[in-house]
Amino acid sequence: MEFPRHRFGYHVVYDRDIYDAIDYASGHGFGYIVPDMMIPGFWPENYSEAERRRMREYAGTQNVGISFHSPADNLSLLTAYPEVRGAIIERMRLCLAFAKDIGAERFTIHPTEPRRFASDGREGTYHTTYCEFYRQALMENIGRIVNEAGAIKVCVENDPLTPFVEETLEELLGSIPLFLTLDAPKAQEPEKGDPVRVEAFYRRHHDLVREVHLHDRKPGGMYHDALGRGSLDVAKYINRYRDSDVCFTLEIRPRESAYRSLKLLEEMWLEGS
Repeated sequence: MEFPRHRFGYHVVYDRDIYDAIDYASGHGFGYIVPDMMIPGFWPENYSEAERRRMREYAGTQNVGISFHSPADNLSLLTAYPEVRGAIIERMRLCLAFAKDIGAERFTIHPTEPRRFASDGREGTYHTTYCEFYRQALMENIGRIVNEAGAIKVCVENDPLTPFVEETLEELLGSIPLFLTLDAPKAQEPEKGDPVRVEAFYRRHHDLVREVHLHDRKPGGMYHDALGRGSLDVAKYINRYRDSDVCFTLEIRPRESAYRSLKLLEEMWLEGS
């Protein structure tokens, strides 16, 4: 049994540039990288057509694939203000054009839910009058991104996967070529969505999952820590998707910790979890 290196990558945030990330991945047994497009150094306007060709060729010579995490800061896909929506979709279009030029495989996006308004001194609920309005806005914005993506697989992450987001995705999945990313630790976080419902959703749509994010969190700590430092049942997710083409992204920082976690995963894989 061989370890499928090509199915394991790491989230690129602190690397000097994409070439540096490709070199690190190649030298440390990762099969792909996932630059986060919130980082200014990875913005598409930084790269000419010639530079994009060189980057694609270089990744190929190093046998390293590339996928992207879309920009998510202040770019809510729930936005319905016409001029703001246009700017957000244009930003996504630029990012996807860059992704196409360098041969990216996947593009992960975050959904959004409507704002809750406090009422009578208590935690509020959605403004039900406009709930369907916002659902349509989210559906249309995701649809536009998918249309721009071409052959790149657009994957929606469970950050969050509240009932509003879940119901919206249920309408979209199957009607457009949309896929899923599962962030395993956040699937256990009630603030991101009821864990029982999240688990059931991903089991229903098992065949649409294309990427799993793995990281951990020690008690009292933050997410994106090395595997084994918290309560994440890593074997559960490895075994669930072992016999598929799902890829595992180590969203662990710094990258040296991602590498140590990769070695742990390799041992687990070869032992049959």
